[in-house]
Amino acid sequence: MKSWTIFAASLAACTGMVSPAQAQPGALDGEEPEMFEDAYTFVCPDGAYQGGCTSEDVELAVMLDDAPQDMLATQCLYRTRAECAVTASGQIAAQTLGTTLYWQLLALQPSDGPATEMMVLFEQDGAVPSLLVSHQTEGWFDPPVAVRDGDGTFLLHVPARNRGLGSADILLKNSGAGWNWTTADRLMDDANRLLPAGFTLASPLVFNPRENSAFALVRRESDAGCCATGGVATVDFDFSQPHTMEVASVGFQETTPGKAHRMSSGDRATESGD
Repeated sequence: MKSWTIFAASLAACTGMVSPAQAQPGALDGEEPEMFEDAYTFVCPDGAYQGGCTSEDVELAVMLDDAPQDMLATQCLYRTRAECAVTASGQIAAQTLGTTLYWQLLALQPSDGPATEMMVLFEQDGAVPSLLVSHQTEGWFDPPVAVRDGDGTFLLHVPARNRGLGSADILLKNSGAGWNWTTADRLMDDANRLLPAGFTLASPLVFNPRENSAFALVRRESDAGCCATGGVATVDFDFSQPHTMEVASVGFQETTPGKAHRMSSGDRATESGD
């Protein structure tokens, strides 16, 4: 699948992840998103907010020498002049691969921009660690979850949200021949191609990777940024091929627009008093 990027194991320690695709349009909390050339780079190594650095610059600033797994809870692995604090960390045993993954969640505060979170994820199966994820978001990351570890396949889900851009989840897969990864916005773009003209998925895309599926509301072209009135969609994925995670099908239940109602607890109390 074109949306996937396949690592060569021999290059992982040197280059880390390749540049993610551009973010697709969406909306969150009624805000129209800004479009960034790099959807996962906000705080640069020099501490500036959107200072022009690339994802490769961020990768090269992640410190993966001198036993980084021993520093997870106490020391920021991202070399940046911005304020940096470790908020959570951990490790995941990948039994299928016979290796261990380590992750670190960082809180970054640049001097000229909003607070940002960063997820660092690397593999340690030998003397040299391999960087897998060095992504940032203006929203939040949840701890990574191993949703499949058996039958020769390891699948990892990193839940995330990005203010304005919506879903920022990351999915990583390894079937014994190197790491592959994709993102929520890429999968939404693939799913949108299967929807009828005039309809697109509305963020967030709620993943259930254990069941190879996801759920989202559907937006009409005429919808305002705050609302999605098109209906609901279920997205089914295909994990059967070793190097891909494809959108296999999209189920779409269209709804007929009707009158909007908003009720509050005060309204209910008034009705009860009458």
